[in-house]
Amino acid sequence: MTIKEPKTLEFKWGIKRGKGGKKRDIQFYESFTLNGVDYSLFDTVYLKSGAQPEPHIGKIIKIWGTPSDKTRKIKIQRFIRPCEISKLLTGIKIYYNELFLSCGDCTGLALINPLESITGKCNVVCISKDSRNPQPSDEAFRKAGFVFYRYFDVGQCKIVEEVDDKIAGVEVKNFFNKTA
Repeated sequence: MTIKEPKTLEFKWGIKRGKGGKKRDIQFYESFTLNGVDYSLFDTVYLKSGAQPEPHIGKIIKIWGTPSDKTRKIKIQRFIRPCEISKLLTGIKIYYNELFLSCGDCTGLALINPLESITGKCNVVCISKDSRNPQPSDEAFRKAGFVFYRYFDVGQCKIVEEVDDKIAGVEVKNFFNKTA
């Protein structure tokens, strides 16, 4: 997948949330627009991944900026590609387009990136039978670039099929499919 970057970024903040930080100088947001694309909390996005051949994929779980130094940041809950944990998948069947949502108790579970590291939206559909997950329509399933229904516990280095009510302090319902 080749990603062409524009020479200059078009950017606009969206809906404000609250303020935080020791000096109350950090503004949190629910949304923003980058290069003509609207992004909101809990959207799934592609991210630049340095020298890796494929971009990272993650869900936006926090958006903020510091007006004094014009810093723009996002906190991302990463999806893990099967190729990243292939040694742990021996004997486990996976879908060709399956991802694993990272979870568990450990440092680095969610990543903080410059907002500008986003390269586009990604369509990931949750096919978990968890009662908290609104089931996708047949059309949503067909249009999905990726699916997930299992999790990779980063601390324990294992695949899990059930999670608690929160992942990285975020209610699990925000990782499931949105209701119509």
